[in-house]
Amino acid sequence: MGVEQSMKLQEYQAKSILRKAGIPLPTSTLATNAVQVKRIAAEIGYPVVLKAQTLEPGRGHAGGVRIIQNEHEIENVSNEIFKLVLNQHPIQFILVEKAFTFLKEFYLAIISDLDAGTPVLRLSEAGGATYLEPESFKNALIVDQPIDINAGMKDFQIRGLMTKLGIDPSLWKQFQTIAHKVYDVYRQYDATLVEINSLVVTQQNQLYALDARISVDSQSLFRQESLYDTFDPSYFGWEERQALKYDVDYHSFPGEIGCMVNGMGLAYLTIDQLIALNMMPAAMIDIHGGATSTSISSSLEMLLLNPKVKVIIINIFGGMTRCDETAAGLLHAFSEGLPKKPVFIRLEGTNDDSGLDLLHKNENLIFFGTTEALVNAAVGWLKGEEQ
Repeated sequence: MGVEQSMKLQEYQAKSILRKAGIPLPTSTLATNAVQVKRIAAEIGYPVVLKAQTLEPGRGHAGGVRIIQNEHEIENVSNEIFKLVLNQHPIQFILVEKAFTFLKEFYLAIISDLDAGTPVLRLSEAGGATYLEPESFKNALIVDQPIDINAGMKDFQIRGLMTKLGIDPSLWKQFQTIAHKVYDVYRQYDATLVEINSLVVTQQNQLYALDARISVDSQSLFRQESLYDTFDPSYFGWEERQALKYDVDYHSFPGEIGCMVNGMGLAYLTIDQLIALNMMPAAMIDIHGGATSTSISSSLEMLLLNPKVKVIIINIFGGMTRCDETAAGLLHAFSEGLPKKPVFIRLEGTNDDSGLDLLHKNENLIFFGTTEALVNAAVGWLKGEEQ
């Protein structure tokens, strides 16, 4: 797919999820301009922390995290933060958060261990910026506990890590409660990472999560409707967001031919045929086996709306992906009043007779029996248009 395997949430989004899970966090509100920042700070009460919301690293060093003691400096500082650009991504939001003093910082996370195939509970005495600086935390103790996904996380496992870190027993109950809630979030949201850095101990001996990160498995995002629209659109194009929503793979290329296939074998075969004719696709969408009419319709919509795509190839060999289901999805997309483009199609396999009967009534489609004939015809049409 043209996107990362793990999709990162912004800090304010991660904190919203953790707050709903019952994890203690400082009071905070999101602002989109300096006037809002000043109003929110007055409501929360000084001192406050202004935190630039970005997925790019290094916001602290760039001046994107600032503690403000009073209203006299807040407007100028918030304007400075809004002017920041990190790796070509301008700051659009500031999280205004209540600031308070604390005695100690810890790091707590549930992390996917891809090699072991299990989630891991990680605790460290090196919380905050210390955990992010290799030179600073190289001597700090970091302890891990693999979790059996079937048995779940047990209290004795959490206590074992706290014992190794020498955490004050008066904090154990709070640590256990927070660790369990972090694990629940990890499972509920198909996460690859749920991280609290730092988890601080206040002067009242209470634990608070000062910063948070959540990354979600992109292959599971179709199950997470509530998260689909939370990703920063400046990081992901519309096609990538649609692909994540409907569980299809989307790849962008520099050509002018849009391709829809089911399975990487057909994807490679189609691309090889195009390369043999000195052509490249503009986009390749793999709808996978067992695709639904909804995901098929949405995939064709992506190709019809893509301004780079001048002609479309649909190469489907129906196994788990039934041809009648494919036909229903294609016809739905054609009925949506989308831009018309020539569509060259090969459709074979399960229920292909009924699927072809449905599609033969549609004037947008040109039918072929082999991949070679399909690709040759599409390339021939494109070259004819360019002459």
